[in-house]
Amino acid sequence: MRHSRYVWLLGLSLLCLITILTFKTPQTVITALADPHYGNSPQMTIQHFWKLMDLRQTDLARELLVLPEGSLDEKEFTTWETRLNKDPLLSLQKVQFMNSEMGLSKAAIVRVSWTSSVQEAQIFTFSIHLVHNEKGWRIQGLKQINDLSS
Repeated sequence: MRHSRYVWLLGLSLLCLITILTFKTPQTVITALADPHYGNSPQMTIQHFWKLMDLRQTDLARELLVLPEGSLDEKEFTTWETRLNKDPLLSLQKVQFMNSEMGLSKAAIVRVSWTSSVQEAQIFTFSIHLVHNEKGWRIQGLKQINDLSS
């Protein structure tokens, strides 16, 4: 009876693997296994980017960017990198997508809320443009925009 359980477990594992490979290309599966934060959606990429910024892992956050050298978008990222490194008490509260049905769109309006124990909550709105390449979704444009009325 004991060997029967192992056979069933092995069969179920193979069934799951075959199902995954059926619905996803092998390259996507391998990339997702190698990089667990690889997402099929722009929203996951944006959320992961801001989570990395909150954890002060700006080198990993920079890997999610495809920005031209010396562009205004790169300066915006550098400004945020400096701001977060100067204020260790600043922490991410919420990332809110303003365009409700983003789908596979390549642009997003995102409101990012930050809190600190010594300051009031700070809310910033960004226009983020994404591009899909062999490594998944990457941020191609990052611009802070004036706050939109709720």
